[in-house]
Amino acid sequence: MADEAGPKYVERQLVTRSDEGDCKAAMRMLEGLPGIRRVCIDPRNGNFSVVFDPRRITDDELLAALHQHGFELVGWQPAGVRGRSRQREWLLSQIGELVAHAEELNRGDYAEGMMKGAADAYLRTGRAFGLIVDEEIRELIPARFLERARTG
Repeated sequence: MADEAGPKYVERQLVTRSDEGDCKAAMRMLEGLPGIRRVCIDPRNGNFSVVFDPRRITDDELLAALHQHGFELVGWQPAGVRGRSRQREWLLSQIGELVAHAEELNRGDYAEGMMKGAADAYLRTGRAFGLIVDEEIRELIPARFLERARTG
């Protein structure tokens, strides 16, 4: 296997334009192509996110499938880079705001309960999506809230 050095799957965000494109049909066609691992569309802007094996399917084949269903490619970018950065920033800002609000409430039962639920949700979300590591969470969320989140 001479081509083992490169990544097996890549993810791209395909920025498209369409007046009358059929999103569902385009997604079905893309999903049926060899080498496609996952396809999703952002309903707000009509961009397709495609995870695929570039050794099994070419960019031209992806574009042909989109074109066949009424979509024109405007451009593409590696997916997840900008989105992941924004998601991480959002998660960090939400944690900061929640901690500040809980601190204002002087550690009462409400503040601790709110932080317990939120800390647990942030821990799960941050881990699941690889946006934040446990050490960062421990730095951002006071230990008294984390202890209750883990034991409660």
